[in-house]
Amino acid sequence: MTEMKLKIRQQAFTLTLCTIVFVAVYNFCTWYASSLEHVQSFTFDIESSIPFVPLSIIPYMASGIFFCAVFFSCKNKYQLKILTWRILFAIIVAGLVFITVPLQFSFTKPEVSNSILKLPFSFLKAFDSPFNQSPSLHIVFAFIFWSVFKDLSRWRNLVMIWLIFLGISTLTTYQHHLIDVLTGAILAHVCFIIIPYRKNDLRYRNLRLANYYFLSGWIIITAALLLNHYIDREGLVLFLPAIVSFIIGYYYQKDTNISSLFVLNLKQNIRQSKKS
Repeated sequence: MTEMKLKIRQQAFTLTLCTIVFVAVYNFCTWYASSLEHVQSFTFDIESSIPFVPLSIIPYMASGIFFCAVFFSCKNKYQLKILTWRILFAIIVAGLVFITVPLQFSFTKPEVSNSILKLPFSFLKAFDSPFNQSPSLHIVFAFIFWSVFKDLSRWRNLVMIWLIFLGISTLTTYQHHLIDVLTGAILAHVCFIIIPYRKNDLRYRNLRLANYYFLSGWIIITAALLLNHYIDREGLVLFLPAIVSFIIGYYYQKDTNISSLFVLNLKQNIRQSKKS
């Protein structure tokens, strides 16, 4: 057996494994939620201004294509292993949350007049459910997909834009609420932290640190919106530290040695203060 055939078989096997686990967990959680007398929903006030955009069903449905393609985009066995563990971890953790805190989508979805776009919405109505909302696996998977697709030599920017639209489409297709998106982003970065890439390789140290800052940013944004929802608008002041956390994470991700720059600037300030 050639190395290429072995790789394709491994990719096909991991794709099949993750698909089976996803279908089993998702359907069990759907069955459990549908058996309950009442399943609550949670929305923020600002969500009433989110428009329903039928065309956004296209990037939303593309998640299935990305789910299949990402396994065959891995460049080596190690990357494939990390991808597989991250997806399995995300599915199982999300499933536990679906059962512990079941939520359902609460907005009424408008009728779609376009005959072509009506087909995928009909598919969702037949095979999807209003349950299994938070965390959104579409969001979790989008982040995990990008951890592989960011290494593409071609179509990288196009894939990035498509994944961004995929994330937005979870709201504009009326499939998820904002809390689902936020918790999905949080779970994704928990996956990156618990299952890091090249844990013992110092070259990836900054990337691992970046994930801590990104995770902090998403948690702070969620806290800000919850405080605004339950207490008052003063909670929105937390957006400032969230933005700072994202900026620091971005520079760490770009392999900028922030700690060294900080220490250097601090030493220069101390020297200048002593001279003065």
